[in-house]
Amino acid sequence: MRLPRLTAAMLLVAVMTATGCKNHVVYREKGYDQYRAADYAAAADNFREAVKLKPGDFRSQYYLAASLLKQDQAIAAQIPLERALTLRGGDPEWRPRIADLLAESYYQQERFDTLYAFLDDQIRTYSQQTPDFLRKAKYLDLLGDADGQKIALQKAAYFAPADDATPYLAIADFYLTVNDVPNAIQALRFGYYVDAENEDVKDGLRGLGVVPGPTIADAPPKPEILD
Repeated sequence: MRLPRLTAAMLLVAVMTATGCKNHVVYREKGYDQYRAADYAAAADNFREAVKLKPGDFRSQYYLAASLLKQDQAIAAQIPLERALTLRGGDPEWRPRIADLLAESYYQQERFDTLYAFLDDQIRTYSQQTPDFLRKAKYLDLLGDADGQKIALQKAAYFAPADDATPYLAIADFYLTVNDVPNAIQALRFGYYVDAENEDVKDGLRGLGVVPGPTIADAPPKPEILD
């Protein structure tokens, strides 16, 4: 879980704490420190206070939910995540992160129909983006739908940016789980073609006995229609 670096907000916290004044930023920064220290109960308390003072603080909503999920409180995590998604649904950085945790909340609650609907809604609403297909593939795997998982991974690769090897790494992992080494190597060759500098791709190839180099790069296919 990524946390913000030292910012001017932290300096503000120091000043406000020294003067005895607390606003949502003070509670949020304390929550960050406790989250880093794996004191999730205390972190949740501070993020909760931040949210009370400023309900529109999507970061506190997000980390409140993250702290609750760390304590196996999936039901309690759902509401702040839904609020955070409403606040930041159009943000290309935060929206996938919030959606990841919200999907996990539904999964831990065993609300599988809601989870399926949510996964598909994210794909439709946000124009078939790779992170949304990868999220769907993850939960189809957990729910035992290998065929659906494979299709979601193929679509993740199909809609990926030209230099994004992430879906090919996921496809390679899929094939390795079913002991299909040749197809795992092929997926990594596709990944090497789109991003020859990706260390995970190179390590994956080496682990399967293939030396990375220009001759093993293979352009991934782009079918006209992907059902």
